Amino acid sequence: MSKKIMSICLALVLVLFSAVAFADTFEGIGEGFKPLQVKVDIADGKITAIDMIVNDETPEIGGVAIEKLTKQIIEGQTLAVDTISQATYTSVGFTAAVADAVTKAGMDPAAMGWEDKSVVILPACMRIKEMLLKNDFHYFNYTTANVCSEYICFAIYEPDMTVWDVRVYGGCHGTSDAFGALCKGLTVDECIERLGGIQCSGSATGVDSCPDQVSQALKAAKGMILGTLCDGCTIQH
Repeated sequence: MSKKIMSICLALVLVLFSAVAFADTFEGIGEGFKPLQVKVDIADGKITAIDMIVNDETPEIGGVAIEKLTKQIIEGQTLAVDTISQATYTSVGFTAAVADAVTKAGMDPAAMGWEDKSVVILPACMRIKEMLLKNDFHYFNYTTANVCSEYICFAIYEPDMTVWDVRVYGGCHGTSDAFGALCKGLTVDECIERLGGIQCSGSATGVDSCPDQVSQALKAAKGMILGTLCDGCTIQH
């Protein structure tokens, strides 16, 4: 091999090495259904790669959303991306994690169109409302958190604290019917024991499953009836 060819090869290697060395990696965290952690490669003020470090989102929903968002962010060099349908929490958490990494790189994520859309989850006493009290039946509406359903309606018969007419809205009809059939006529404590802590999508805590949300709703309702839930809870009759 001639010295000229060797010089050219060496020059190409140095150029490639310089390009790789110039890209810095920064880590960021966000909150989807569960914590998300990403590493973002940035070179010349541009995002060149996004990889997941911690990702417990469901592959068929959250995983697909992350893949789509990664492509949109890199191709458009923007964080002004729309949330993916049926994966809102994952979308918000993922873009927040990327924004966190961008901030650590000394860049302004707002300049890339990022807006903080983090959802603040209110405590149970602010998510449950007693809608009606009739013939010793307390009718409740409970706004869910971190699940596909939107709210839960049910009744509790105070004399024996039994559960009636559980309906889960925003999830699948089968789920709603199953909860209603399972809890009908059981005491609040029995239903809480059956549904509490049921895990969803590999969750280690169970707090992001519809069954566990029903148990949380029943706990809050029991506390409201007994007057032990919290101070300042508004009851609407």
